[in-house]
Amino acid sequence: MKESGNPRVIIHDDRPQVLYAIGDIHGRLDLFEELEAMILADAALFPGPAQMILLGDLVDRGPASSQILDRMLAPPRGGMERIILAGNHELMMLGFLEDPKANMAWLAHGGQEALFSYGLSAQEIDNMRRSPKTASALLRSYVPEEHFQLLESLPTACSMPGVIFAHAGIRPGVPVSLQNDIDLTRIRGEFLGSTDDYGAIVVHGHTVVEAPEVHPNRIAIDTGAYATGILTALRVTYDGGISFLQTGAGRMSTAQV
Repeated sequence: MKESGNPRVIIHDDRPQVLYAIGDIHGRLDLFEELEAMILADAALFPGPAQMILLGDLVDRGPASSQILDRMLAPPRGGMERIILAGNHELMMLGFLEDPKANMAWLAHGGQEALFSYGLSAQEIDNMRRSPKTASALLRSYVPEEHFQLLESLPTACSMPGVIFAHAGIRPGVPVSLQNDIDLTRIRGEFLGSTDDYGAIVVHGHTVVEAPEVHPNRIAIDTGAYATGILTALRVTYDGGISFLQTGAGRMSTAQV
């Protein structure tokens, strides 16, 4: 692994025989478990270790943010290696946990549903809105310290030969090692509209698409799982072949990149 100008960007010199990138989960533990089972069955067809990369936005909006973070703290199933990236919702959640008063907007962007998953009541959340000074102590009584630590530890991008993984995308014209966390977790227009050759395919979520989109320089796999029930994984093999696994219909489609 190489050093990066941004310590939250992981740069690997090689990649496994097969890896799976999973789009935005947003509190849908049920869909993650369904897709994970599909991935484990598929990975058994390949020799050697497989790797799973979660593209961020595991939390908020859906009903099981706390339970998903618990799963991320447990060893991966099937012995699969796992990399978890931060999305903008992980960073918003962490900001709220550290300074509720300055980050109260998180509650309106799925944060309230996340707090429900920890057992907070609607009344307790309303009290936090009215009196942010008391929020920190209340949060510490509900949210395990391990969840704070996990959120703080998450990288924001992972680069391997031929492929870059980031929640939202990358800023064109900036080397991946120098990308900043705001762009990696929030960028849209400048990245989505770019035809730049990044020297690698960028795999991202963040921007919802009806079906996975394969472009010459990027692949989008956020299919709006929390609302649609369709959680998507991209399978990348060492020879450059790509396939998509999805919950719901359990579809798989194959392409070459």
